[in-house]
Amino acid sequence: MGGHFTIMDYVVFLGTIGISILIGVYYAFVKKQTTNADLLVGGRSMPIIPTSLSLLATYMSAILVLGFAGEIYAHGSLIAEMVLGPFIYIPVGGAIFLPTLYGLKLTSAYEYLGQRFKSETIRLLATSTFIAQIVLYMGVVLYAPSLALNAVVDFPIWISVIAVGGSAALYTSIGGLKAVVWTDCFQIMMMFSGMLAIIIQGSINAGGFFNTFAIASNYSRIEFLNLEVDPFVRHTSLNIFFGQGVFWLSSYGCHQTTVQRYCSMSSLKKAFQALLLTAPLVSFTMSLAVLVGIVIFANYAGCDPITLGFITKKDQIAPYFVLEFLSPTTGLMGLFIACLYSGALSTVSSGLNSLAAVTWQDFFTKIRYFRDLSDKEQGRVTKGIGFAYGFLIIGFGFAAGSLGGVLKAALVVNGTVAGPLLGVFLLGVLLPFVNSKGAISGMLIAHAISLTIGFGGLAFGEPDLPLPFSIDSCSNETLSKVFNITAVYEKQFKALHAKPVPVEGFMKIFNISYLLYPLVGTFITVFVGSVVSLLTGPSEMTKDDEKYIHPLMVKIIKKFRGKPTGSTVHVPPRNDHEMSWQNGNGASARSWTNDAPRSNGKPIRIGGQTMYDNAAFQDT
Repeated sequence: MGGHFTIMDYVVFLGTIGISILIGVYYAFVKKQTTNADLLVGGRSMPIIPTSLSLLATYMSAILVLGFAGEIYAHGSLIAEMVLGPFIYIPVGGAIFLPTLYGLKLTSAYEYLGQRFKSETIRLLATSTFIAQIVLYMGVVLYAPSLALNAVVDFPIWISVIAVGGSAALYTSIGGLKAVVWTDCFQIMMMFSGMLAIIIQGSINAGGFFNTFAIASNYSRIEFLNLEVDPFVRHTSLNIFFGQGVFWLSSYGCHQTTVQRYCSMSSLKKAFQALLLTAPLVSFTMSLAVLVGIVIFANYAGCDPITLGFITKKDQIAPYFVLEFLSPTTGLMGLFIACLYSGALSTVSSGLNSLAAVTWQDFFTKIRYFRDLSDKEQGRVTKGIGFAYGFLIIGFGFAAGSLGGVLKAALVVNGTVAGPLLGVFLLGVLLPFVNSKGAISGMLIAHAISLTIGFGGLAFGEPDLPLPFSIDSCSNETLSKVFNITAVYEKQFKALHAKPVPVEGFMKIFNISYLLYPLVGTFITVFVGSVVSLLTGPSEMTKDDEKYIHPLMVKIIKKFRGKPTGSTVHVPPRNDHEMSWQNGNGASARSWTNDAPRSNGKPIRIGGQTMYDNAAFQDT
């Protein structure tokens, strides 16, 4: 497969990358983003709508377009049920985490963990986990559009990976968060345009938009509400709702890229409004990707290019469609490639900016030399950090092709890490009794299990067998392009009769649905963290700790504590400076000077007793 770009295709494609770089240049040299406050949190003055679009673009990469098209083409539309999750989990994530995290004015989300658990170990562990996740994920994001460009015009993948990674590193490092946010806004519009072009042209080819659903249904590609309760089934409605739902909760609740966005807002109200606006935008964007997959299948329902050998991977089906049906209209092929590269650039730039933020805040600020630098000098260091990460993710982009389908690879990489990170934040925000030992133990054990299951599944799990493909409607002209038609029919016969080899015993654990990885990691972190904390001595929430706990939990805890129970003894003071008392059991006397701070009617704990202003003391 291979085609060629017209001049207009190059104008659209290169223009997209050029505009993105120019936005970075504008914020670097005109608006002069020079300090870390500018580069990392946008001066904490970002507007609502651009921030919402940036939150959307951060997680909607080229993987969405290529991955959903390939997934629906090969496995059906059940994955489309993901579009419902954002309406529930994004607002819930905001309600759980925003009231606590926003008030701390964080640059790195993992500062919170260090402050909440009074442990640099948990902070650095979480930061290191995040860095590993983003670097691996960015590699997959870079690989996806490079694969498409290679499929369309035989452009070398390695050059494409370098070009995208280098461009994103350039405008992100020099322009900071404001450049990232505004390029995200431009790039998400390019993504919408590219997907709409496929939907419109594909619907016309298939005899109308609604006819595409009829065709897909005739070939068993339309499936919804699989209520089977089985964690070993690749996709079920419950796996999607709970597994992917936990991923949404993590991504839009406590993930660094999200925390960095809403901490860049000028008020908590605006931050929550931006998050709420993101939910329908995410669902709309994913719905477009679902329609792309259905429309493309309708065009190839009776003449599958994978079976014919014209393409080798399901992720190439969207570029193949564009090459066949959009390339005759000048500029549309360039628009599609620009769509993919916009998705990659937006995600990579957000990732690089977040990597620079956590690396500076969680590592470099620990070194006195960097702390003593001026604001502008610190800004230059941060720019260098972002650019260095650009080279690192380019290296991982070369290795991403060995991870299988881009959608599954992305979900595995993110899912195995998202669960433990979400779990430790839930422990911090919602469970005040959890201590640092519990948080560290829960996170480490959850990571070990999640990573083993996740990457073990890629290596040892059952292959993802596709639904049957057909070549019964291929024209003679199409079949004449096949080098060995006999081999094609043999390939089709084997595919129709292929059955997965059942995996038994311990190895079956590697067949757990990859959608459940975030849920597994979260549950293990919360369970182990809670148990270990109870066994090693639970923490007690103090007045200073309240700002690290969700306000509702603080109210509930205070309500349940209420006025302490026990026996009360009223003892008059011996003199103006000293009081003594005995508890209800006649324990030894203690003393209290009236010079100490008064409680104004509220209880003050002293040792095992609770004191009130009226000199009434209760045994606790």
